[in-house]
Amino acid sequence: MTRSLLMLILLVLAIGNVLAEETMISPSDMMQSYQDVLSGNRSYMQCNHYDGVYQEMVMPRDLFEWYGFEFEQPLRFEEFCITDLDRDGYPELILRLSEDFGFEVLHNENDQVYGFPFVYRAMEQITSSGDIHGSNGAEDYGWYQVRFDEEKMETLEICWKHSDGENQHQFYIGEEEVSESDFTEFCDGLWKESGPAWIEYTPENLDAAVSGS
Repeated sequence: MTRSLLMLILLVLAIGNVLAEETMISPSDMMQSYQDVLSGNRSYMQCNHYDGVYQEMVMPRDLFEWYGFEFEQPLRFEEFCITDLDRDGYPELILRLSEDFGFEVLHNENDQVYGFPFVYRAMEQITSSGDIHGSNGAEDYGWYQVRFDEEKMETLEICWKHSDGENQHQFYIGEEEVSESDFTEFCDGLWKESGPAWIEYTPENLDAAVSGS
């Protein structure tokens, strides 16, 4: 390797490190970005994975429309919690809607805030480790995790009961099919895990959460 080629490689690596440092954002900055979105001081990207629609929005106080759903009487956010939902070492802010309609997850990536909707059945419980309980019906349910990549969200099944609609069921832990008793025991263990604390959604409580971050 020539000296000039070595110097070029070192220069490229140095520039890459500088750019990486410039795009890094601290957890406290992330929390501030969520507060700015919720106060309407900055826009965010709504990522409607149900309909495949992505659009930049400013958060309204009263939700007459939300990710393709429309309401005669507006919904509001009633509670919030802060947790590392996707296990990347940085916080997400999860908002619970009134009428038990569902949840909105705010995720910050490269200083861009993304919003993701979860109807109530998609997030019936959360553990502090990022495990989510969801269901597609009484006979089709389990636990899963999510991973975010900008406007995209990937779901990873931890354990799931699949139903074919004709009273035939299959039970999985990861990719392995297991017995119903093993599945139930595994799920019961996740139900016993602690979860993030839900806090009443008020400007004062949100200020305290951002300050405490």
